Amino acid sequence: MPREGGKIDWSEDRWKDILIGPRKYFWPEETVERLAAWFGLEPGMVAVDVGCGLGYLGYTYWPHFGAGGRYIGVDESPELLDDAARAAEEWADGGEAHFVAGDCYNLPFPDEFADVAMCQTLLMHLEKPERALAEMARVVKPGGLVFCKEPDNVSSTLARSYSSLPDLSIDEELLDVKVTLVSHKGRIELGRGDNAIGARVPAMMKELGLTDVDVRMNDRVFHLEPPYEGPEQQHRIEMMRKFFIDDEHREYRLSRSRENYVAGGGTAEEFDKMVEIYDRIRPLVQEQLEAGEYFSCGGGFVYVAKGRK
Repeated sequence: MPREGGKIDWSEDRWKDILIGPRKYFWPEETVERLAAWFGLEPGMVAVDVGCGLGYLGYTYWPHFGAGGRYIGVDESPELLDDAARAAEEWADGGEAHFVAGDCYNLPFPDEFADVAMCQTLLMHLEKPERALAEMARVVKPGGLVFCKEPDNVSSTLARSYSSLPDLSIDEELLDVKVTLVSHKGRIELGRGDNAIGARVPAMMKELGLTDVDVRMNDRVFHLEPPYEGPEQQHRIEMMRKFFIDDEHREYRLSRSRENYVAGGGTAEEFDKMVEIYDRIRPLVQEQLEAGEYFSCGGGFVYVAKGRK
């Protein structure tokens, strides 16, 4: 993935964890089946995955196009590409899987090269997402498919969910909303991308002249329910501990969030007030998890947009 604005190195362990952990169980198998049919994936297709990271889209949709097909993952990080290539030895059966270093603004392919160009959580990190989408359209054949899976993390953050934690006061909730909106603005100002781009992608596709533009949304609901039985529940607990409770992950991500907030027009003092609220909640989450009392239920907003050249 391009390293713009904040120059994230996704091969670093703290960021690489985000490429692995949150994606597990994110797309239910039945949803993947429905999306593959909706995309019109067929065996033997040539698919280009832009900002491929560890090749998630490749192994997710390989059963639907991989027999006799060809998958090419493109990413800026040689370290991630090496890891992805090793992993592909396990899943790329019956076809070809290749990984190449490249820039999403200048893909290393000729015009009308592929049947499919795809990305997931790429455009959200780009200063100029329209350019990357135009490149994806350039490399597909006439009638070829472009699809993007991108979130609206702003709406997801603002959406109310239910949990066993005590409610915040109205003033605290309003501060939380302000921090979310101002940080989103600051992220864009710093060139770190649009955290709410998911709902905008269909319009971007239309502006590029793609046809048959359509959109779906992930149907995953994130919930934890005692006694946390099964691998998916245990995985969710692990993710909470790593990204919400663990100090190392927390401190680095908070420093970036503070930069975003100040760049958007907020003050460090306001941001630190929100951190104080989070710090009050963190031990309660840990206590409830250890006691087997924590419960939560809420959804996210991830848009799946497709178009034809």
